[in-house]
Amino acid sequence: MNNTHALTTLQYLAMVHQVSYTKVCKDLGVTPQQFSDWVKKRRPVPEERLSLLADYFKIAPHLLIGGNHYLRELTTELKLDIQLLVLEQQLEAAEDGADQDGYREKLAHLRRERAQAQQVDRFTALLELGEPSVGKLCAAFLDQVETGNTAQLEKLLLQKEEEA
Repeated sequence: MNNTHALTTLQYLAMVHQVSYTKVCKDLGVTPQQFSDWVKKRRPVPEERLSLLADYFKIAPHLLIGGNHYLRELTTELKLDIQLLVLEQQLEAAEDGADQDGYREKLAHLRRERAQAQQVDRFTALLELGEPSVGKLCAAFLDQVETGNTAQLEKLLLQKEEEA
């Protein structure tokens, strides 16, 4: 049996902040067993502990848990959201100068990366519908873009922009 678990947002936050699970437990008054149960999704995170965790890592509670109060698995989108939040916090804390420029460049890069990830997720969701016509449309779109045959697509884009 495979006992590996996907990384949770809580585990990723600890990595990003370079803090051990033991330290998180000690700082928040949580037992290592409780922490392990949350990470392995044997138990939901209680509301009062959720608030402590969110405050500790300076993030919104919804980034930690899903609707059932179990920790969320780390997705590409969540990973980028967390990276953006941490970088924004670092930018706020940075003194004027080169550090801020570096943080701003990295933020711009992460925002582009997140937009691309959202587009990939949208294509994936469409393809997972299993509709043959949708798959053919996606393939036709990609073929047109890859061959540089985008005149018709650009007309559609222009029409959409005019409607907005």
